[in-house]
Amino acid sequence: ETSKKTNATIDSIINQMQATLDYVKPELKWYNKEINEAIFSQPYLKPKHIQVILYRSSRTTLTKYMMQLVKLKIILPKKDGKEVFYINTDLVRILSD
Repeated sequence: ETSKKTNATIDSIINQMQATLDYVKPELKWYNKEINEAIFSQPYLKPKHIQVILYRSSRTTLTKYMMQLVKLKIILPKKDGKEVFYINTDLVRILSD
């Protein structure tokens, strides 16, 4: 039972990853498979994760990119003190099923 549930969860994540890539890629020219994988690597994301993948150091650019993903409802911003991190609600939903 546990392995069946684990396999079903993995299949759901893979399917959602592909659906997200198919949805976002035509909308945002900077979005790629590596960014998509980073978004699905854990339930939350910080702009520095994107920074490393895209080799962008501008905080303004990174914030703009994150807000584009928020607008497309791919991630949801959460504030912790001064720091903002972003939740992948699809991944959280899959993991909590």
